[in-house]
Amino acid sequence: MGTDTQGVVDAAVHPRMLTSQQIYDYLRQPYSGLVYNSPNRFFHPTPTGIPPFGEWLEQSRPDGEVVTTSAGTYTASEPGSVPARTHDYLRANGVSQAVLNPTLRGLVPAADQGSAICSAYNEWQAATWLQDESDGLRFLGTIRVNPMDPEGAVAEIERWADHPRMVQVGVPLESHHPYGQRYYLAIWKAAVAHGLPVAVKAEGGVGVEYFPTMTGMPRTHIEFSALHRDRFFFHLASFIAEGTFDRFPDLRIVFADGGFDMLTPAMWRMDMDWPITRTEVPWVKQVPSDYLRQHVRFVTNRLEGPPDSEPETVVEWARRTDAAHLLIYGSGYPVWSSARPDQILPALDDEDRDRILWGNAHELYASRLATTR
Repeated sequence: MGTDTQGVVDAAVHPRMLTSQQIYDYLRQPYSGLVYNSPNRFFHPTPTGIPPFGEWLEQSRPDGEVVTTSAGTYTASEPGSVPARTHDYLRANGVSQAVLNPTLRGLVPAADQGSAICSAYNEWQAATWLQDESDGLRFLGTIRVNPMDPEGAVAEIERWADHPRMVQVGVPLESHHPYGQRYYLAIWKAAVAHGLPVAVKAEGGVGVEYFPTMTGMPRTHIEFSALHRDRFFFHLASFIAEGTFDRFPDLRIVFADGGFDMLTPAMWRMDMDWPITRTEVPWVKQVPSDYLRQHVRFVTNRLEGPPDSEPETVVEWARRTDAAHLLIYGSGYPVWSSARPDQILPALDDEDRDRILWGNAHELYASRLATTR
């Protein structure tokens, strides 16, 4: 394997609309007549400064660019919104294909309105980003759906599944129920029918967002950042315990916000409980951790894992966690903690790093990436 000839696949780029009001150009009545806030989170200031711009790489911040799209001409005001800036950053880091997974407006109490927002973002992706490749870089899309409206979510998947640049379905990390429960089965069934993985990603902080801890909202960013990533496990445990992976052998789940360094202790706990609780979940046919390699991937996170200054520890950690098979590279651009490919587990050998930087993504999105090479 060789990343210099294959090209890195970035599985987590989070574009934003050019302005917070651009969404109106993709909404229809009655939803175009409602008020929509910016998707920025206005609490827990990051170490790089107060919101809204403290959370974003300086390179991603617009500088008055005027961008013309099929919906109109705009003066960019949102970080990560200018395709040319995103293109330049990714190409400079050797990325040949980038999977876009935009941050929406959080959970919306009105299910139909939430579905309209998802539909608007899908139209915006297709019109603004999923066009011809530019200088060797191809942008690929995520079909964003509203889990509060399974029927509408299935319809949205059917609407976009044949688009050659849509490579996965996207749902928010926040939800009313753990995702393994039967309420959501129709969504996973539709995704599997079209060979689409499902990405689970935290939303912005402007909707009906749930507390990031079991006991309420923390006061500081360090608490929020350290604790909210373990929310993935509520969904993963549900997928396993409810038998969802047994029901859908081809279902693939991508946790797009990291959390991988919390996976091993959580799975160890579940593995230890499984033998004595098998009568409760007879449909779970494997040791819980055995479902991971077939069904689950995690996007890399720059802030996770042992420090690079301890290469032997990094190598042993990667071996014990099966990182070479479970991780896929994602920069997280344009957030302040974005990671370049060269910053991802440099202590690993070339074969394992190549799997993380592009090999696992090609296995995950196989047919979709093959049609866009």
